[in-house]
Amino acid sequence: MSDFTAKEVVEAAERIKNVVHKTPIFTSETIDRFAGCHVFFKGEHLQKTGSFKARGACNAVQLLKEAGKTNGVITHSSGNHGQGLSYAARAAGLPCTVVVPRTAPPSKLEGMKAYGAEIILCEPTMKSREETCEKVATERGLTIVPPFDDQVIMAGQGTAAVELLDELPNLDAVFLAVGGGGLAAGMATYIKQTKPNVQVYLVEPNGKGLHIYLENGQIRGDLDSLNTIADGIRVLRVGANPYPILQKYCKDTILTVGEEEIKEAVALIWTRLKQRVEPTAGVPLAGLLKMAKEVGFALKGKNVAIILCGGNCDLTFLPL
Repeated sequence: MSDFTAKEVVEAAERIKNVVHKTPIFTSETIDRFAGCHVFFKGEHLQKTGSFKARGACNAVQLLKEAGKTNGVITHSSGNHGQGLSYAARAAGLPCTVVVPRTAPPSKLEGMKAYGAEIILCEPTMKSREETCEKVATERGLTIVPPFDDQVIMAGQGTAAVELLDELPNLDAVFLAVGGGGLAAGMATYIKQTKPNVQVYLVEPNGKGLHIYLENGQIRGDLDSLNTIADGIRVLRVGANPYPILQKYCKDTILTVGEEEIKEAVALIWTRLKQRVEPTAGVPLAGLLKMAKEVGFALKGKNVAIILCGGNCDLTFLPL
């Protein structure tokens, strides 16, 4: 993926500017004190469909429509990408099908249906998701829009970084949760190619072992996905396309957090920012606060951005 550049992210930003929101920035003096730095939260939970995933989906669908591929689109998703693609397809007048693991949160399932997607349930494994998606796509002549492992998706997700640096040109670091790597690769590419001194920290739940994966390409063989409250990033591996980008830009800036740390971070966001985010959105703040405790305010006085990646959580969820 050495040919993937910030230019593609800029082009995506222009392509999707009329179908996605420019999301707001939030701050909290209390959280600043806890973290020892100036923290700016980018509210991607207020994006169309409730997560950053709408960015990549809209970029992909707009390009397909321009190319005359109008039979319809299909993907596999545990929720947020499925909702993003459903919205993007409806906006472009294309049919959409989403293969969903049967364990997906009901709120995300209903969200996809509300945007007009056809839902096909599958077993909660990556193998089942991918095989079902490919089978239905072949049978119906649909175009697969991957959740993260695609250059067009990465470019769309990276548009969050364009907005971020436009609004906050003096940033020193960015923290974001990492799942399949589409957002991380898109944002890291734009940030490191336009402002190389800005550090990009990737935060993951315990057990994923991304630092080992980037070092030697090995992932855990005993699990298909992580058992974590952060349901948006349970996937164990990053995609083949994001992999070399994250290896280049983020190999030495990976943080790991536990379940209680995630819950505490979500509770802070709910109570201090008054923003109702999903558990995955608490992961980056958990990483920053852990760094502040263990390294002694390593980013003291710096300007730090955190991506609140989504807000699609069940009404039964409370960060306790």
